[in-house]
Amino acid sequence: MLFYVHKTKAYVFVKSAVLIVISIFLSSNFVYASEKINRLFFLRCIELPAFENRAPMSLEADFADFLFANKLYQDAAEEYERVEIMHPMDIVYDYAAYQRALCFINLGQYQRAENVLDRLGYTALDREVSYTSRLLCALLEVAQNKPWQGEFLLSDVLRDLPEKAGEIKYWRGWTRLLSYKIDDALKDFSDVCNANSRNSYYSPRAYGVKRWLEINRQKIPQHSPYLASWLSGIIPGAGQIYLGNWRSGINALILNAALGYLTIDALASHRYVQSMTIFLGGWNRYYFGGMMNAQNSALKLNDKQWDEAILILMDTFISQEPDETKDIEENEITEPEWLNGASITADFFLDLYRKYITTQDAQKCQFHIGCSKFSKIAFRKRNPLAALLITSDRLQRCNPFAKKYYPADERGYLLDHEWGP
Repeated sequence: MLFYVHKTKAYVFVKSAVLIVISIFLSSNFVYASEKINRLFFLRCIELPAFENRAPMSLEADFADFLFANKLYQDAAEEYERVEIMHPMDIVYDYAAYQRALCFINLGQYQRAENVLDRLGYTALDREVSYTSRLLCALLEVAQNKPWQGEFLLSDVLRDLPEKAGEIKYWRGWTRLLSYKIDDALKDFSDVCNANSRNSYYSPRAYGVKRWLEINRQKIPQHSPYLASWLSGIIPGAGQIYLGNWRSGINALILNAALGYLTIDALASHRYVQSMTIFLGGWNRYYFGGMMNAQNSALKLNDKQWDEAILILMDTFISQEPDETKDIEENEITEPEWLNGASITADFFLDLYRKYITTQDAQKCQFHIGCSKFSKIAFRKRNPLAALLITSDRLQRCNPFAKKYYPADERGYLLDHEWGP
């Protein structure tokens, strides 16, 4: 941020800048694992016998099965598709289509698997194949971090197949638990336990989850997001301190105090343009952003506490360990190709901004990957001059009109493949 500083007041800027830099090193971040918990839940479920292919094996798919058994999932998917084309409206089609969906799941292509299963759920000749496809389709929504959508699909299956109520409510209870709808989850697990015809697999597990939640629910620490927000409104950083994040709270206090002092000092000296510039460009953003940040941090911290509880339940009642090769994470920033003074300096300051300064602001970049990470990758993969130009181009394109020109992913983030770092 650039603004005019009167010579007699230059020391004010210097002192405030020093305070801001010091506050950077006092900040810290929370780490949340909700999305990973959802994916881990799905990967454990897919290993259970309940989600095996219910259609009889077919001789026509022997070669595809061989490829699948040897984990050549892309080749197997193409071979299963060939079998589907050769046997439309046949039980062989049901088997091949379900197996092709499993190939996509193993490749981490969840949306393609969901498309196959969604169609199979309404066209399969075998009722069991149709049911399993719809059940797995609902859990795929959980894998894509949309457990509430999985709950909706399971409710739809329950309406069409009431005879499967015990099994469906068991899985719907888990989707509600992953959405932090604890009362609704308890109701589903209770219904499974109290059903007239009890399933030997689902009933004892539902009872175990239900009793654990009843005993330990009140022991899981929770924080008020509204209290955190208002505390940060009264004293910047107080909300973060209430959440136990002292360094971030002190950082917010120093940052707001420095910007507030600059704003008021300029106003008192009748430098109204400078005062307004500092207020709109800095203090206003970080003051109200700090309130929103405290509220969001409280919500995420509460979710983190429940994630830890859900992980305990998963370890106890869905105990099979997933194949780690299926858990495809977003690739981390690759090793740098450019190691010179300019790139190292840029990398250092981008790290400071991403880890500390931006944590005091509730605004999020509309792109995925975000602008700061995009710039970090650019400086690591290209020469410094090209990286600077690429960063400048990206910042100019990140504006309120960008939604008209870029596609969005399932989470609502805009996808930018302009430079492809």
